[in-house]
Amino acid sequence: MIVKHAKDYGFSRTLGLLHDEHGIHNPLKGIHLAKYKEIFKQAKSWSQWFSYFLFQRNIIEGRANNWKCRAGARYFYVCEHGLVHWCSQQQGYPAVPLEEYTVDDIRREYDTMKNGSPLCTVNCAHIMSCLDRWRSKQTLADPIKTG
Repeated sequence: MIVKHAKDYGFSRTLGLLHDEHGIHNPLKGIHLAKYKEIFKQAKSWSQWFSYFLFQRNIIEGRANNWKCRAGARYFYVCEHGLVHWCSQQQGYPAVPLEEYTVDDIRREYDTMKNGSPLCTVNCAHIMSCLDRWRSKQTLADPIKTG
């Protein structure tokens, strides 16, 4: 098993959740839940426990998380074409060339609510935004049309 080999080589281990093309996840059931629990027990890292209690537990059980996704501001993804996207799971917006991405863009995205965030599985996004619980509310609507 990969977890055992990583441990044997001295690597830290974390466990992430798979997501669909929209960056969200459906609840774990049956064999998938059993395997998650088995691997989780072997991970034994503070970051894994932090992630679990911060957001993964809710997603595993099909519950949404109440958090402020700061994609496009605190972090963003630059694709192979040099375009800035919210994150690797939400490519397509704002799709601005990196050299044209400004402080105004960063401020706008900081204040923009993201429709997919309640069921987002992106571990680093949750960790990087965890302190934002106590910061300003997001007042701009998600510009991506859904449904």
